[in-house]
Amino acid sequence: MIKNYFSILLLLLLATYSLDLLGQTHVTLAGRVLEQESDEPIRGVSVSVKGNERSGSVITGSQGSFRIQAHQGQKLIVSHLGYLPTEIFIDKDWSDRIIYLAKDNKQLSEVVVTGALGIKRQSRELGTSAQSVSNEELNLGKVVNPLLALSSKVAGLRINATDLTTGKTDPGIQIRLRGTRSLNRSKNDPLYVVDGVPLPDITRVNPNDIQDITVLKGANAAALYGSEGVNGAIMITTKSGKSDRGQINFSNSTTFSNVFLLPPAQVEFGQGQNGIYSPVANESWGDKFNGEERDFGLPINGLQPTKRYEAPSKDNRLGFFDTGITTQNDLSFSGGDSESSYFMSLQDVRIKGIIPGDKSSRTGARFNGSRRFNKLNTSFNVNYVFFKNNTTSDGPWLSVYTQPANIDYKDARNWQNPSSPNHPLNWYNPVASTRNPIFMADNNRNTSDQHTLNSKLEFNYEFADWLNATYRTGLYFQSEPGRVTNRKLTSSVATRNINGSVNDTHAGFTRFNNDLILNFHKDFGDFTTKLLVGQNVRMDERKQINVSASNLLFEDIFNQGSRTGELTGGSTITKYRSLATYGEFTAGYKNYLFLTLIGRNDKVSVLDPNNNSYFSPGISSSFVFTDAIESLKNNSVLNYGRVYSSYNKTGNVTLDPYRLNLTYSQTAGFPYGSLVGFTPSLSEPNLLIKPEFVKSYEVGLQLGFFNNRLSTDIAYAHSDSDGQIFNAGISSATGFNSTIVNAGRMINKTLEVMINGTVIKNDKVKLDLGFNFSYTDTKAKDLFAGDEFNIFRQAYALKDHQYPTLRMTDFLKEGGKIVLDKDGNVIPSDEEVVLGTMVPPYLFGFSTKLSYQSFTLGFQIDSRLGSWMYSEVFPRMYAAGTHIETVKYDRQPFIMPNSMVRLSDGSVVENTDVYSKGDKAWWTAYGNIQTTTAAKADFLKLRELYVGYELPAKFLAGQKLFKKASIGFVGNNLFIIRHSSNKIGDPEALYNQTDGYASFRQIPTSRSMGFNINMTF
Repeated sequence: MIKNYFSILLLLLLATYSLDLLGQTHVTLAGRVLEQESDEPIRGVSVSVKGNERSGSVITGSQGSFRIQAHQGQKLIVSHLGYLPTEIFIDKDWSDRIIYLAKDNKQLSEVVVTGALGIKRQSRELGTSAQSVSNEELNLGKVVNPLLALSSKVAGLRINATDLTTGKTDPGIQIRLRGTRSLNRSKNDPLYVVDGVPLPDITRVNPNDIQDITVLKGANAAALYGSEGVNGAIMITTKSGKSDRGQINFSNSTTFSNVFLLPPAQVEFGQGQNGIYSPVANESWGDKFNGEERDFGLPINGLQPTKRYEAPSKDNRLGFFDTGITTQNDLSFSGGDSESSYFMSLQDVRIKGIIPGDKSSRTGARFNGSRRFNKLNTSFNVNYVFFKNNTTSDGPWLSVYTQPANIDYKDARNWQNPSSPNHPLNWYNPVASTRNPIFMADNNRNTSDQHTLNSKLEFNYEFADWLNATYRTGLYFQSEPGRVTNRKLTSSVATRNINGSVNDTHAGFTRFNNDLILNFHKDFGDFTTKLLVGQNVRMDERKQINVSASNLLFEDIFNQGSRTGELTGGSTITKYRSLATYGEFTAGYKNYLFLTLIGRNDKVSVLDPNNNSYFSPGISSSFVFTDAIESLKNNSVLNYGRVYSSYNKTGNVTLDPYRLNLTYSQTAGFPYGSLVGFTPSLSEPNLLIKPEFVKSYEVGLQLGFFNNRLSTDIAYAHSDSDGQIFNAGISSATGFNSTIVNAGRMINKTLEVMINGTVIKNDKVKLDLGFNFSYTDTKAKDLFAGDEFNIFRQAYALKDHQYPTLRMTDFLKEGGKIVLDKDGNVIPSDEEVVLGTMVPPYLFGFSTKLSYQSFTLGFQIDSRLGSWMYSEVFPRMYAAGTHIETVKYDRQPFIMPNSMVRLSDGSVVENTDVYSKGDKAWWTAYGNIQTTTAAKADFLKLRELYVGYELPAKFLAGQKLFKKASIGFVGNNLFIIRHSSNKIGDPEALYNQTDGYASFRQIPTSRSMGFNINMTF
């Protein structure tokens, strides 16, 4: 009986188990693992079936894809170091699925950065320094140019907005990363890379399209780019759509700009010479302002204009400038599904400049799309920008600061009335350089229409979990037709005449860039290996054309056919080609010790064909000691620690195309008469020129404390740029007066410190602080044919001095006192004096962000210390009598305090009775002593300020239109603290690609304030 019961029970158990087996359907699961915040695929994620060891585990490939066998009703465990693990129930409706992993904020080790070639890398693997800037940080100040938005946010990165002839509404950019490596000033910019494709310029990229920017510091971090990356690289990743997250964003930013930091001017004395008033004098050497009504200029149609002889209560020069207005409107659409995504944006920017008539507009569109076809992943980007610019030349501001203080520039805007004293034929002074500046601004215009198209097509095929191939091609095209016009003016007074002119230009540039990359990655127990091999082809073509006529026949017809005399102009066509093969091998041990080997061979068209191939090797390592040392694991104070180091020897070619060709030019009267002859260039082409080689090494320490509430990164970098390529003088007996040589040597030493911390973090308040510091010591060590090399004006490369060095004439001094001649005049020093470097060696950046419920306060402070600057404005103001120093002694003879006198016999004695005249000639000579134009360039400025309010969710409840909405106040350059010696202006504002130099034609800097609105639908 018992036996029968046991048999029945066994049969029931077997039946139950069989039914259970029938209910468990065996399935093959496929999917992708993406990062929740960025929607980027994550490689190396472990995917396993909970409680089923027979299914094993798989690792995701380069596109985050996986395939594993399981049963319905079980759970998948998805985990990866640096991310919060997740469990997913397997139901009967499973299909290819996207699984999102959220970052574990306690794991600093797994910060992902955009490395060379646009490849995402874990920061713990890198043996070099890289720093990322998020979209939120980048757009704090709502600037139009993304490069300007990087200022003071990255340690070791120095950015200056430079003033160009056409840059009043579109400033040029000078950017230096860890100092200067080349004596060729135009060859020190970092490489710009957008979505993996190197571009010649990124100033037209919409900052609102950028997801993040990673700055690869120096040749070490950008070693895979070889010569192009010798100055580091700015890696930009643009936005992509989020899977299953359709979204529309609109934002408006409107800011108002006004000039400030004008050089101080005197307001006591007015127009005239030798203390006597003159109604037609453009100099301020007349008598004191007294409020009288006086004649002003010459009679007009028999009537004499008059003007009150007084200075306005407000600086009259401000009347020349307008209030600038910048308006940005951005609209974007994004979305996607499990297999595809898209991001589309539209932008319109309108800028009204601070100089009358100056304006620009920028209209752009971007489309980023991606699509996955099983193992093939495709992406396509296209960005088109139309930029229209209309600005004046450099002359008007020069006219303003040299004219008397009683000129009313607001009234001067009425220059078109032929009966007005402001009309160019009636202006009080006929000298060309002091014409009505409003007329000058209206009369001389530079216009351009710039079309920029940038596109990328990329295919990535995953052959296996351990092998994928990427083919990426990029096309950059820019076309810029332009025109410079100067309206003709005819007068019976010769100095009022203007010969009308027109110059039509066109600049075209095309770049084709192509990469084929193979990625191998395989794990062997505790060891991981990655091998990357690739090939790059780059082709650049540039064409510039101009046709001009300088003697037009009519005032309002700007046509080269309506002229007298001959046309002038020409065209320039250049091509550049490069072919590179590169490789990178990384080996890791237990995810805490990494070694990377890099090599790249370049072949470039600018070198002689027999000498145009060169190899650049490199090695780097990284060690996460808090993971390797058992006693440091799970430490509550120090939770992360890493040391890294690298060494590279990178070839660098700074030659322009055809620089090694012997060129010929047409010479009038050669060989004689009207015969056409050609003479060779006086610069010898040296076919033996080799690349410069930059040897650089770097060591760094990265630490995280208190669950990464506090983190720091300290790096030291050293680079030795030997065999500099530059033009050097040689004996004319050779038939040339200069040649290209490999001779110069530059040494760079950089110390960088970055500290970031979350001071307060709770449900209502969060306070983040950031600080970065860098010290850069750049010195010229070897120079061809001597110990000095003139760079530009007063800027020199001096052996064993910080580069570049400011050297200029000083007053003749004895014991620190100025020595005068027997007539009380200043005497220039016999030798020029070295003041110091023109590039600030000390850079500081401080940022903070305070969030309280719906309110946000953020600001960025920038400070630069240790350099000198000089201005060519001051000598002209001294000569014109507008400089504030010229009234120091009430325009009377005076004994210069603390001075000495050189007597006829050459002896020098204390000055007790020798008077200086203090007239125009005396102050002009004083202003020509160059040290009077120099100042310490130290400054601290509030670069950006943002105060915002985001509407709480309860305000948006009950409606389906808005998901988010915010409004904010934004300000840029709100205040600056300068060294007491600096009356020149903003030390950051430079002229063209100079260092520490403010041109006599350079307009003052400005500050801006405004508001912005953001809405998400």
